[in-house]
Amino acid sequence: MNIISLITLRYIRGSRAFGLLSLKSRLSFIVMAVGVSLLIVVLSIFNGFQRQVKESLWNGGPHITIENNYSTGEITNYEKVIELLKNDTILKDKVVSIQGNITSHGLLQNNNTFVPIMVRAVPISNENDIVQNAVPNFPKLEYYNRDSLPDLSKKNTIVIGKEMFNLYGFNLGRAITIAVPSGSFNVSKGVELNINNFEVIGLFKTGYYNYDSKFIYMSLPVAQKFFKLNNSVNQITIKVKSLDELSYCKEIISDILRDADFDGKVGSSGNYFTVRTIAEEQANFLAALRMEKTIISNIVFLFIVLAALGMVSTVYSLVRSKRKSIGILKALGLPSSSILLIFTLNSMIIGLLASVIGGVVGIYYANNLESLINGLSEVINFLGSIIYKSSWRNIELVPKDIYYFDHLPVDIDISFIFMVTTASTILSGLAGYFPARWAANLDPVETIKND
Repeated sequence: MNIISLITLRYIRGSRAFGLLSLKSRLSFIVMAVGVSLLIVVLSIFNGFQRQVKESLWNGGPHITIENNYSTGEITNYEKVIELLKNDTILKDKVVSIQGNITSHGLLQNNNTFVPIMVRAVPISNENDIVQNAVPNFPKLEYYNRDSLPDLSKKNTIVIGKEMFNLYGFNLGRAITIAVPSGSFNVSKGVELNINNFEVIGLFKTGYYNYDSKFIYMSLPVAQKFFKLNNSVNQITIKVKSLDELSYCKEIISDILRDADFDGKVGSSGNYFTVRTIAEEQANFLAALRMEKTIISNIVFLFIVLAALGMVSTVYSLVRSKRKSIGILKALGLPSSSILLIFTLNSMIIGLLASVIGGVVGIYYANNLESLINGLSEVINFLGSIIYKSSWRNIELVPKDIYYFDHLPVDIDISFIFMVTTASTILSGLAGYFPARWAANLDPVETIKND
């Protein structure tokens, strides 16, 4: 085994003039190292974007929603349903909060037009909980009028998204007009609307554009008066501790509601309520993210496959240049299996070195990508200002107003990096196996005589 290791390392090194790797091995080494680095950087950034978007999505609304299937969708006995769910021993360990909400489409007056919005109302017991971001299903406030917060549960006051503020310019203290359906329907008159004015007392930001540009939040008692729902709600919303248990929690809740007695008859509510999760509501969006990640992974992985194909050519070229040495080794009694192992190890070691170095470079580049991009932007803007002078306009390579992130999100998955390096090493071994087998089958007599 020692002689095999020595011969393998000697073939890897090649001529002394070329240092650690032979000239024939360097191209495959560089291509594979670049492929591994590129795959790690691209997927780390994409994982970061996905994580940021998902966190914004989860923080923006409830995880599980219970709704009424019939009539206007009003849930009159929602407190009884909440009590029933809170008393379940399994849900106690998996749920953060269960509360009655009102969520409905509405219209927002902007100058002479009405734009569609979503109105969401949640119970608020203490205005300090809002400031500390301790109210379930209520987004984090970025700007607010502290003096007006105590009026959130008493007067017609609302909180809007930061993007809605940017779109329509609704400053704090501004009175805006909102119209919502009253819940009744008349064949001759259509849907009746409730219209009222509300004062903007705060701006929230979830990081999810659809929420921040479309949603308006208010206190549940104010919304019950506005929607004329008395002491009722149209949703029961649930926040869970782990999003991995969404489906399991949904099954438990569905079973509890199916066997509950709300109308004097056990099981009468089986078709009364609909239970859905945020993953189901955003199924198309999440599926699109998964598909994009799969496509990008496959495209970038082709770089590693290309490097592996290059490894075939490298080892084949090495075998041709070492035909006489192979013949002498076999004539001295070295078995064909050892020849096969030497050239297979040759390609695997090169692949392992390329994977390790490419992985280290990829991790470093991913961690410092934002700084590198900002530095590159500064260089481009500096050169542009010199060349084009006053006509130059500064550019951002990663515009924050488009991607809606305060920083470039990066999520480095060590297990994924280990999988990539392992896969590239195995591919290198497979790439070297076929020319190595050809080397092992060479006839030593013919090889020495012809070379």
